[in-house]
Amino acid sequence: MYQIYLLSVLTNVLAGVALSVGGMDEKLHLSSVFNKELMQNDGFRLGLGIVTFVVGFFKLLSVSEGDVPVVGDILPAISGLVLGMILLLQYYRSRSTVSSPFVDTLDNIFGKNSAVFGTVGILLGILHFLLHRVLFL
Repeated sequence: MYQIYLLSVLTNVLAGVALSVGGMDEKLHLSSVFNKELMQNDGFRLGLGIVTFVVGFFKLLSVSEGDVPVVGDILPAISGLVLGMILLLQYYRSRSTVSSPFVDTLDNIFGKNSAVFGTVGILLGILHFLLHRVLFL
């Protein structure tokens, strides 16, 4: 399904930019192309996190013609799931006053390295767009 393919590319790139725009802006100059205030807006990040997570999940289930089931697009699917989870985790951390060890552990692993995960998501989205028939991409 090419709709899921296109959504996977777009959501991986946009979620990667949303995660990278704060920490990597001086290196990548993302604010010259994307609106920095929009990418840091809580409502936008919540919606983008939900859509990215759902598209990543459906990317695991959908198979393009001539592609290997599940393994064929595993990296963009996992990237979508991880980037969506990071955006949802950051939204939860900004709104919640309750602290739990599980959420703190996830925040230590993913939240502190969100710019790195965002950059990897951008690269995977671009590679997935350019090399759509390559195994794992």
